[in-house]
Amino acid sequence: MGKIKLLPEEVFSKIAAGEVIEKPSNALKELIENSLDAKATIINVRIIGNGLKLIEVRDNGSGIYKDDLPLVIQRYATSKIENEKDLLNIQTFGFRGEALFAISRISLLQIISKPLDQPQAYMLISNEGNIEKIEETNFSYPSGTDIKVLNLFFNTPVRKKFLSAEKNELSNLINTFKYFALINNETMFTLHIDDQLKYNLIPSTLQARIKQLLGSKEIVIETTEIDKYKVTLALCPEYKYDQKVYSQNNFFVYVNKRIVFMNDIDKVIVGSFKEVLGERGKIEGVICIDCPPNEVDSNIHPRKTEIRFLKPLLVKNLLQKAIKNFINNNLISKPLIDFEDSQKTKTETTKTESWYKTINLIAQKVEEKLQSLSSPSITTNTTQVESKLELKLEPKTESKIEKNIPSLNQAKTLESQPKVLQEKVFNKTTQTTEIPPNPVLLYYWNNCYFLIHYDNSFYIVDQHNASERVIYSRLLESYFSGRGLISQNLLIPLKIEISGFDKEKIDTFIELLNKIGFRCELQGKFLVITSHPVIIKGDLTEGVRYLFEKFEDSIIDSEDAVKEYLATFACKTAIKKGDKLSEPEILSLFNDLLSVTNVNPYFCPHGRNVMIKLTFEDIDKMFERG
Repeated sequence: MGKIKLLPEEVFSKIAAGEVIEKPSNALKELIENSLDAKATIINVRIIGNGLKLIEVRDNGSGIYKDDLPLVIQRYATSKIENEKDLLNIQTFGFRGEALFAISRISLLQIISKPLDQPQAYMLISNEGNIEKIEETNFSYPSGTDIKVLNLFFNTPVRKKFLSAEKNELSNLINTFKYFALINNETMFTLHIDDQLKYNLIPSTLQARIKQLLGSKEIVIETTEIDKYKVTLALCPEYKYDQKVYSQNNFFVYVNKRIVFMNDIDKVIVGSFKEVLGERGKIEGVICIDCPPNEVDSNIHPRKTEIRFLKPLLVKNLLQKAIKNFINNNLISKPLIDFEDSQKTKTETTKTESWYKTINLIAQKVEEKLQSLSSPSITTNTTQVESKLELKLEPKTESKIEKNIPSLNQAKTLESQPKVLQEKVFNKTTQTTEIPPNPVLLYYWNNCYFLIHYDNSFYIVDQHNASERVIYSRLLESYFSGRGLISQNLLIPLKIEISGFDKEKIDTFIELLNKIGFRCELQGKFLVITSHPVIIKGDLTEGVRYLFEKFEDSIIDSEDAVKEYLATFACKTAIKKGDKLSEPEILSLFNDLLSVTNVNPYFCPHGRNVMIKLTFEDIDKMFERG
């Protein structure tokens, strides 16, 4: 006698239910999706006992006809597709006809529904999928559906054992509610938990809905399109310099308004932000991908939380482009300012007081400087060091060659601006400010940071990171546009011995150098450099040495690899901490930074702050004014 047997319906129906409904939040997801597919504009959700006692979803959608009520709890019964071709053009959340079937098998189910053109509402009650009765009843909306799921998992005790703690299950239910409420901002949502109102969300803009549900202070929306694909980023633009929040991302990804949880997409998003912000920064908000329905497959997961793109590379490139545009156009590095919580801890109070002291100290020094000096005076001393005739390349060794660019260790005297400009910057009688015609240097300390007043704001700038950002911006522009940077001829060509290296790799290296503004060629066993980009301010010899060593171990086979390579070169050839700058050099560097448009000027290529912007509104918050 054979060993293979067909499973009875009561067994395989519970297996199917387990695939679709693993926890209470899965049931809630399916019910809300049905309401949205019914074009509901009002969706009321009620939870009791963490969803095990009751999950109720009431809507004002199109409703279910009396004759269709017995069919809604049958497997593979659906009004959303008719044939195989429909699977290639799905535009609804549900389509399999499994949700209510699965829920009905593991609960006591009650459905009340009324279409607009049906005079009376009808109620269906089922127990473990068996219909107990269908009868007339009343309904509060002209059309719509009210579904109650009672005693979920009452007949599958094993499933109950594998549920998380009550707190976690409730959190899953609330998050599921948020997933749909966030993106469907034109729909009214309410959520009652144990008969206590938790959310009452009226129709609003996407920004307002995200602020309400995620607690974000500001949301910026930016859209990027390629062909029929569109990515919409609705994210918080604030970058807060606070180590504690760097890894706490709080973003949700939707594809054609369907919430998806896919590591591949998340990696692209987080990786694109990390490319600019490094390990720091917090992604908060909503990311929407819209594409033709026939170019996405939603039928690869029982709970439809994963999808497959017909053009995955296009989606990846579009996401990266959209994120970089968002960063460049919207992100600003600002100090962490938060005085909304009246119950501050002792640690928070100490941190706030340190901010007071820092700002107060800077303000006092600036005021003293402005009062003590009456006319501008700039002292500049420029020296130039000749380049060495010949350099033998020895990887991983210290360079003993002097700099071949103008020295940055120059004496600097910081004087005040004319009195009329002082009054424009600090008007004590009216306590207002005017936009200065040019950036004004207020303070320079530790041969590293400088304080600038410009455009009604203060900017604290790190000179190395600023120089690195400017150089990187110029190198990128030069490399990808094919227009070399303005070059500076060397009085004596710089020679680097490169014997023993691969000829093809040397040719590629020379091609890259020439693309970014160098003039160089191979002469025997020497690489001879006759000019270099003027933008390079650091040690040219060290930079080229490091560049060649890194190039030998690299594979420059993609745009990302080139960018990483140029970012490292920019870091090596930038102004260093400790290089003393004159006032004209500082102002020139700041102006160069303001002119950067192809990348975000607030962050260096490795994600560190270049400058922190401090407005007068920020200062008011620090001192708890306004």
